[in-house]
Amino acid sequence: MKTLFLFLIFSILPSALLMARKGIVYLDTNSLSQPDSTRPAQPALLLTGDIELTKSFSVMRVQEGTFVQSTPWYLTGNLVLATRGGWTIPIQGMWSSPINGYGQAYNAIGVSPRYRNWLTLHGGYRNLEFSPFTLAGYTVRGAGFELNPGLLRVGLMVGRFSKAVEPSATDPDRPATFRRMGYCARIGVGTDRTYLDVILLNAADDASSILPDSTGYLTPAQNVVLGLSGRIRANKKLTVELDAAGSSYTSDTHAEPQPTAPVDRRSKYVNYLNGYRHLMPVNSSTSIRTALQASLNYRLKWADLRLRYTRVEPGYQSMGVNYLQTDIERVTVAPTVRLFKNRLQFRSSVGWQHDNLTAQKRTRTDRLIGSVSTSYTSDDNLTLDLSVSNYGLTQQAGYRPLNDTTRIAQNNRTLSGSVFKSWTGQGQLHTLNGSVMYQALQDLNPFTADNNHRQNWTYTVSYTRQNPATGLDLNFGYTYTLSQATAMSFLFHGPTVSIEKKLFTNKLRAFILGSYLKNNQILAGERQQGFTIDYTLTFDYQLTPVHRLSISGTTGINRGAQSYRQQQGIVQYTVSF
Repeated sequence: MKTLFLFLIFSILPSALLMARKGIVYLDTNSLSQPDSTRPAQPALLLTGDIELTKSFSVMRVQEGTFVQSTPWYLTGNLVLATRGGWTIPIQGMWSSPINGYGQAYNAIGVSPRYRNWLTLHGGYRNLEFSPFTLAGYTVRGAGFELNPGLLRVGLMVGRFSKAVEPSATDPDRPATFRRMGYCARIGVGTDRTYLDVILLNAADDASSILPDSTGYLTPAQNVVLGLSGRIRANKKLTVELDAAGSSYTSDTHAEPQPTAPVDRRSKYVNYLNGYRHLMPVNSSTSIRTALQASLNYRLKWADLRLRYTRVEPGYQSMGVNYLQTDIERVTVAPTVRLFKNRLQFRSSVGWQHDNLTAQKRTRTDRLIGSVSTSYTSDDNLTLDLSVSNYGLTQQAGYRPLNDTTRIAQNNRTLSGSVFKSWTGQGQLHTLNGSVMYQALQDLNPFTADNNHRQNWTYTVSYTRQNPATGLDLNFGYTYTLSQATAMSFLFHGPTVSIEKKLFTNKLRAFILGSYLKNNQILAGERQQGFTIDYTLTFDYQLTPVHRLSISGTTGINRGAQSYRQQQGIVQYTVSF
């Protein structure tokens, strides 16, 4: 894969520059159109994008000594080729130095050629999304396609979901994994406005991909997910969306067969299908879980109404999803009102959710979530925002009685406001921005209220002056944060200043940022004081219209209970087309 990536970079780059000299390649992003007799023929190939090489380092000085960390260098590329015939070929890639070679997809290249709007091919490392409960942005190294001729919707992605990684006694933080292979297929009818898709994901671990005596507690797993995804847009006002899935997840394919447990009584249907098709292996480690998400959006000229229902059973898993919150049932209502040509907007949201859907926990947690916000924008560039939110949390008994002295009952309240104003004068642009936020945790349990309360205040103000004629930009800001809780208090406040100057006909950009943050802490009756100083210096030089070099360094000094000095540096070279 590394050789292929370098071959593409070093073969495409010289050819592109040569064609640019001959006038064959135009370095712009305009869409291609068919030539006519009134203007010159369009180039056969358009090339846009950039290639970037980055290297960084970090030095930490503490009382114990000095620690130097040199991170890998990264070569990243984003190129787009477009042909007169209707093909658009985006290529993305990343190549790092071998220090990260053992990881998952640090070195990756992917390409997705697209022909007009009905055919897309995929190769290399790709992140596709067929539905939120089946394949949703998970990185797969393989090949696939998406075909949408007319009302037919077909998609397929086949490949490796994760690489084999042997466990290491010298690096216990590196998790061992089997090589995981699989596919996800989609077939449906409709268009982007209205469609109905059926999705099947099947992935399994290769138990022979790592040494048997090195697996330890690691067991090979297999997952089969059947999903349904649809959208109905009746008109410009009403849109209904639905995503549902059922997942059969076997955490150990080598486990002994066992009669279906009562909690997984749905496994009998899977056993029935497996007897004929052998698609879903079922044993004592198999769990069958479902997930559902439905929403209704109603849009008027002056208002919107959004209703959403989500239910994900505990233990629901899909090998095509990186992370998913489970054991949750939630209902949300979110109306929006727009007045005076959208200058004044009111937004609100009310939601209720709870867990313990299968009554397997000791307690059930209920949440009531509500928020209201309003914003106003005037004709003279003045914007005001106000918002209030409240998150309530209570508990109920699950399969065991709940002790009132430990019952959780809390309210998390947040009030915030901000003002933004901009104006021009004497060829300069002025911007003033201020915000305030108050957060409070209120314990509603009288047995624990005295020892469980928190309050936070945060105030920020900043002023920016930009002068396009001289290329000088100035920014001044100040932050004040106070946090109080039982037997403790934290106060942080200080200024921030930044200066940016463009030199040599805007070819060189020099940027300096400095901040001073004073802290005052009280912990268990003991007062601790200190400060933190951070400053950053960046030089960004446009060598040619194509080549750019950036060098940045940051130093942080902390004095207090834990004193340290940290320095970081980044060098970046970019070639843009």
